[in-house]
Amino acid sequence: MHSARVVIVTGGGRGIGLGISECFARQGDSIVVADMDAARARQAAGELERIAGQTCLGIACDVAQRASVEAMVNEVAQRFQRIDVLVNNAGICPFVDIMEMTPQVWQKTIDVDLTGPFHCTQLVARRMIAWGTKGRIVFITSLADTMTAPAQVDYAAAKSGLRMEMAGFAIALAPHGITCNAVAPGHVLTDLTRHWWESPEGRAAIPRTVPLGRLGEPRDIGNACVYLASEEGSYVNGITLRVDGGNSVWNR
Repeated sequence: MHSARVVIVTGGGRGIGLGISECFARQGDSIVVADMDAARARQAAGELERIAGQTCLGIACDVAQRASVEAMVNEVAQRFQRIDVLVNNAGICPFVDIMEMTPQVWQKTIDVDLTGPFHCTQLVARRMIAWGTKGRIVFITSLADTMTAPAQVDYAAAKSGLRMEMAGFAIALAPHGITCNAVAPGHVLTDLTRHWWESPEGRAAIPRTVPLGRLGEPRDIGNACVYLASEEGSYVNGITLRVDGGNSVWNR
């Protein structure tokens, strides 16, 4: 097992973010759960400490607000004196039809899903460069980075932009030994999606959309992030790894 690293996971208090955090914790890493919900972040950090056997930290952070991200990064730097991995997971999808969507809803999605990772990546990467850390940055995008629907136009626009944001950072940070990659989840069973996937309609949709015939779990996404952040993945840079059970290549 490698030496313990410091891993920041935004939106790490629940769902896919918590699954990602748990996968890194099982590697023996110190996890920083940066979440809008401070209580949820602290609770998750306590659970992760028991898994990791390392100090973990829960911090309230609104990735859409530059000052909030700055405060989070500063606190992590003061507490641990290092940041090895950043996972840009925090995101929202309001599911509002594009013809009914207000400019405020549109802007909020862009602020969280696209501008938030810009704030986090830039500020964390500056620390990595200053410390000489050959860090790993992972962006959680979506299959929506190449497809959309009327109620996901804002989300798809943000996620497709995030894919290119990742690519640009990958080029900019590579000379410093910092890699940037993305993981694009397919259909994943979480507390937020369980009500749909466990309904008769949802269960019937699974074999029609996923060649493997099952939903993903948060740990499936987490394991992909662990690989991209590993020494074994050190020459992987600027790619999007689609973790979707074959959904994106099944033409039916």
